[in-house]
Amino acid sequence: MRRNIFLTVLIILTFVFLGAAAFTLYGPQLFDQGENSFVELPLGDAPQALRFTVLETGVHAISAADLRETNLPFVDFNVDELRLMRDGEEVPIYLAGDGDEATLYFYGVAVTDTLAAPAVYWLSPDPGTAMRQRDAAPLSTDIENKGWQRRVWEENTTFLAQAQGDDNWLGALLFAPADLDIELDNILTEGDSGELAIHVWSNNESATNPDHHIEVWLNDTKLKDHYWDGIKQQTIEMSLPDGVLLPGMNKLTLHAPGDTGAAGEAIYLDWASLDYFGPLDTSLGQLHFRSDARTIQVDVDSEEVLLFDVSTAHAPIVIQGYEVDDGILSFAGNDDERMHGYLVVQKDQLLTPHTSLSPEWETLKRDNLGADYLAIVAPVEGFAETIQPLLNHRQTQGLEVMTISADQIFDEFGFGRQTPQAIRDFLAYAVANWEPAPKFVLLVGDATYDIYDFTSGRNKNLLPTYLVYTEFAGYVASDTWFTIFDQESPAPSLRLGRFPAQTVEQLEAMVEKTVAYETNQADTSWSNRALLVADDEPRFDVASDHLNENLENTGYQTQKLYMTQNEDIHDAIISAVNHGVGILNYVGHGGVEVWGDELVLQSEDAAILENEGRLPIFTTFTCLNGYFNHPTSDALAETLLWAENGGVVAAIAPSGRSFTSQQTPLADAFYRFLLTGEAQTLGEALQRAKVETAVDPDLKEVIHTFNLLGDPALRFNLPQSSAATSGN
Repeated sequence: MRRNIFLTVLIILTFVFLGAAAFTLYGPQLFDQGENSFVELPLGDAPQALRFTVLETGVHAISAADLRETNLPFVDFNVDELRLMRDGEEVPIYLAGDGDEATLYFYGVAVTDTLAAPAVYWLSPDPGTAMRQRDAAPLSTDIENKGWQRRVWEENTTFLAQAQGDDNWLGALLFAPADLDIELDNILTEGDSGELAIHVWSNNESATNPDHHIEVWLNDTKLKDHYWDGIKQQTIEMSLPDGVLLPGMNKLTLHAPGDTGAAGEAIYLDWASLDYFGPLDTSLGQLHFRSDARTIQVDVDSEEVLLFDVSTAHAPIVIQGYEVDDGILSFAGNDDERMHGYLVVQKDQLLTPHTSLSPEWETLKRDNLGADYLAIVAPVEGFAETIQPLLNHRQTQGLEVMTISADQIFDEFGFGRQTPQAIRDFLAYAVANWEPAPKFVLLVGDATYDIYDFTSGRNKNLLPTYLVYTEFAGYVASDTWFTIFDQESPAPSLRLGRFPAQTVEQLEAMVEKTVAYETNQADTSWSNRALLVADDEPRFDVASDHLNENLENTGYQTQKLYMTQNEDIHDAIISAVNHGVGILNYVGHGGVEVWGDELVLQSEDAAILENEGRLPIFTTFTCLNGYFNHPTSDALAETLLWAENGGVVAAIAPSGRSFTSQQTPLADAFYRFLLTGEAQTLGEALQRAKVETAVDPDLKEVIHTFNLLGDPALRFNLPQSSAATSGN
């Protein structure tokens, strides 16, 4: 495809952000969620459970006094009345202390997958399980004051959709020849040996084999030369000789010499991991370490310490009987000659989980439940009230409607975790068990792939989407994924759309536009017009001409603006839309916020549109115009939906990239169902088009790439002459 270079550069620029979130695997993990990521429910009402969102691996604590303030309905502070779960599996707890000073402790393990929802521990007033305990009075022989510790340095500054593997959030980019220095700080060592691992992603390839080379240096000592070939992830592992690792600060250098003969090298650093044998000290926070010694000593700053064996993360053991004398904690290790994992934490180093309340929901699995139309609403203040006029309108049309808080779905189908899987599991259950079974699903709330807010972007992950890996575009947002219940077929089972709102004002604009589109009967002559825009390649003209013929045969008055004939069409587009069109279609190259590299339409143009009351259906069979899950940019389709004085009423738009040869069959099927009147609503036309094209394996990816941003039950206005002919 021509201009592939332009598009590639556009994508890279789109995905590169400033700022970093560094964390250590066995230490503080700084995931800044943003103020709207987790909405707390009001205190006061008795909840069915507490959600503890864990963002950092370590020992977490909550006091009896704080627990009672939540009104969790328990009487006695003991394991007979308090149960902790994670993903449906019981987690042992440790209760210690008396009265209001009594405390519940648990070992929380954070999710390290940057595209997965944070871990949630579920505390309910039910019989639970106490942690096992082991007496570890110190011995007088085989005393060791060192252990194996792990530190991880990671900067999550760049989201790379094309990166395959276990992490799409990467750090610094090296263009060879170049050096990258990383400061490995706060190392407690006496020069003992260690193990170092570097994880990188190479983002280009050439005919030369191998085409990538990195030298790894630590404190001016060369540790390894590593060569590899192609676009892939690599983990480079090496041993540290005695004396190379220094106490305090160490300098790790990645040197990309650019000597492979390749035209260039682009290498992202993902993380660096250091395992080293060194003195045991709690001065840096909760201390995780591994040891097989019979007696272990740890430097501590307080006598108020807790000690755990965390060799098995889901079944930690409380260690009792240790001694603390003159700042030295001593305890007996295990006698099975195996390496065990331990955690020492001072009382002032305990972690506090983010706590929210899960109310007593009326279960979604009860008998005699059903609805034609479901609105799944993000837990944002004002969203449920703002969507109500649309639901009232749908009820007047004879649809049974239901509003469901996304939190209820997460609680009942995801054990409190905000996962896309919970939403799909709920929808599959409703389709199989409800009467009537849902036909339409509206997701109310915006999404972003930056669920841990690494970019501090203005867009938060209010209602998650699902990222599907595609060969051409990497990971793309697919709301269609929610409605695919048969893993043998990519065909969707429901008509689903999304109102991608971050604010009540944005949501209100989309609700008002949708209702007005169906109820404004004053002058509908504008809806008989269609505007077709094509990029400056003949094949785009051909595709647009094909749609033009179908529209004219249906009774549309069409206007064509083709860049092969004139690239200066920006003002003509704005004028035509303001005059009023029922369909706005674009074929060609696109970016997140623009049409083509000529920028004939941009997101900022939404502010100058004045077509209120004359809102078109926007279809854009291009790339990226519907990238609604971007954390720092708003897609063109979104800004047109939110526009106050005009814009569009709904959009069929792509969240990623695909080939024209893939887009055309979907577009043809969509418009055939829409223009013949076989589909009465926008959601039905898109669903049926995807079902039809799903039989072709080459079109599987495009089914996920194109989403409906708008109400799936929107009734499409055919030209009056066509509507009379079709009997609609």
